Amino acid sequence: MHFARVLFGALLASLGRAGAQGAPVGDKSHILDKNNFDSKTSSGTWVIKHYSPSCHHCQSFQPKWDQVVTQQAIPLSAQDVHFGEIDCLENQELCTQNKVFAWPTVGVFRAGKRLDGLEGDKSEKELSEFIKRSVSEADAVPQAYDANSIILNQSNFTETTKRGTWIVKHYSPVCHHCRQMAPEWIKLTDELAKQMAGNQILFGEVDCPANKKVCEENHVDGYPTVNLYVNGRYIEEMSVRYTYDAMKGYVLKLPERIKRGNFAPPPASQASSGQADTSPGSSSDDVTDDKRGAEEYNLSGEVVTLTKENFADKTSLGPWFVKFYAPWCTHCQHLAPIWTQLGEASKGKVNIGKINCDEASALCSKYNVQGYPTLKLLWEGETTDFKGTRDLSSLSTFVDNVMAQPNLVQSTADLQRAQKASDVVYLFAYDKADTSAKTKAALTHVKANAQKMFLSRQLNIVSDTALARQVLPAGDIALPTLVALKDGKTVSFGGSLTNDDQIHEWFYAERFPLLPELSRENSDALFYDSDYLVLVILDTERGEDYVDHYRSSAREAAMEYSKAYGAAGNSKSKGTVRFAWVNGNKWASYVDRVFRIRHDNWPAIVIARPSEDQFFTTDVRGAPIEPSKMGVFLAVRAVLEGKLKAQSTNSIITRGAHGLAWAVKSVWGLLFGSALRVLLTLAGLGGIAYYLHKRGQHARAEAHGLVKGD
Repeated sequence: MHFARVLFGALLASLGRAGAQGAPVGDKSHILDKNNFDSKTSSGTWVIKHYSPSCHHCQSFQPKWDQVVTQQAIPLSAQDVHFGEIDCLENQELCTQNKVFAWPTVGVFRAGKRLDGLEGDKSEKELSEFIKRSVSEADAVPQAYDANSIILNQSNFTETTKRGTWIVKHYSPVCHHCRQMAPEWIKLTDELAKQMAGNQILFGEVDCPANKKVCEENHVDGYPTVNLYVNGRYIEEMSVRYTYDAMKGYVLKLPERIKRGNFAPPPASQASSGQADTSPGSSSDDVTDDKRGAEEYNLSGEVVTLTKENFADKTSLGPWFVKFYAPWCTHCQHLAPIWTQLGEASKGKVNIGKINCDEASALCSKYNVQGYPTLKLLWEGETTDFKGTRDLSSLSTFVDNVMAQPNLVQSTADLQRAQKASDVVYLFAYDKADTSAKTKAALTHVKANAQKMFLSRQLNIVSDTALARQVLPAGDIALPTLVALKDGKTVSFGGSLTNDDQIHEWFYAERFPLLPELSRENSDALFYDSDYLVLVILDTERGEDYVDHYRSSAREAAMEYSKAYGAAGNSKSKGTVRFAWVNGNKWASYVDRVFRIRHDNWPAIVIARPSEDQFFTTDVRGAPIEPSKMGVFLAVRAVLEGKLKAQSTNSIITRGAHGLAWAVKSVWGLLFGSALRVLLTLAGLGGIAYYLHKRGQHARAEAHGLVKGD
């Protein structure tokens, strides 16, 4: 039945597309696309909905749009006002041209130029008022300027901006802040373009990912950035918030500045930002994330209710501390008032949310929620679990630690304290006298990536050249530089300090020492980020000498592995291998239950293979893996070469259940794996049922003497 519905729906959609090229929907709303947009909108005023068929907000908005169009299409047609719809999935370039950065967006166009826009799933009242206002303004103020914001690129930037005063927006189409700013910029340029053109003040915009060199050469170290240029020369960055009112105030002051000739280029020390003192070495720059200051989150101090519909959109930006819960769970009920208090305590720091897993089970499964409540901190793709005590003090401390700023290193003692506090320490060193845009951008990118990966407390910043030479290894190291200090060694970052992907990958690869201690906080990362995890299980009650001896042997085995196979994920290896030691006294129950190793057999070596629910505890001779450097290394090599027999972490009952489930799944697939098999199976079942029914009738008749038996 589902298959038939899908097929029928696809047929209808196909027929709909075939007959809808420019045709009005119900004689009220026209289907527009890249082929007919220019010709249709060349005359009159057009109210156009931009949408995606798969967008939940668009689906919710659809009946409101239909209702308003039904009510207003005929009355407004007398004013030469028309309604249209554009499917942005099929017309992405057209939607970008129309400056649509979110779905749904309703735009008002006159002579093909956009005058106004309304984003989001709005009510009928909001939509009606928007249309009434926009249409009135369109009639009262005809489009005044053909190119409100001129598209600049690598080929035309220099030639175009060499005459006059230019206000240029540098942006990225995928940048969230840029999308938020877009309607403010459109409103500003639409209103002021003609007025400012009389003073030779023009507006432009550059897509930086598509024109990297232009942005790199023009002091752009973050998105969005609005710069002022006079006769081809960079003057300053627009030093106001990127809202309509603030930007308008800045622009309206420019004619007077032109009269006074107040356009001297900034001093070299300020050239990268256009402000009084925002060099990388200034105190303000060392404690903020970017040139517009640190972001503030959760300004209301309230817990946000998340749903399967709004979860992705809400959590796409900034840090979110989310409670995954079930209403019937007593632990969740106990945590509820504390979570509300945490919302207030975290005001301005981090967003606090909650999601009911009974109503969003698939989403909770996606985030590996295996019990209630589960508490996770999410930041734009990165996730870390909270596994501490669920009291307000512990939760608040966790938030403060995650949102901590990097440490400013002013002496060798500061760095020594940092190294005592963590097995892995990151150090970013630069010369505070270097005020170039490149150095400032490097600092911004390193700090932002460390924070999103919850590593800010481990990031240390040195701005004094002499001190940097003391704490970095001997040799000529060009500043700025980023290094990791761990296992008595210095690991240098070799990529671009302004490439977020490279910085992220390096932080990710270097976040553990060779032999970390397994803890509740890092257990998920160690197990699920490794193809193989070598565990050294120790009895810590037997003294420091015992523990140090076996940890040293395991660390040497890890070093031997690195020499033989290279970095984790190297093509020479059969997968990522990590090493960790386990305080057996803390994990005794887990070790016994999962790996079936009792206290009497410690120290013990386990090579886990988490993705397959497997582990290895014996070497090629069938004896327990020897907890020595070569014993561990040879066992790891044998596992990678497929020479050791694996055991399952599942119990006999679990394995039996899995086997039964597999058998049921196989039989089901055999019987119902395709439409033909479904028909054959149903026919067979029908035949069996008919046969049994007839046999039953015959038996009952025989019992009553109506027929004779065989």
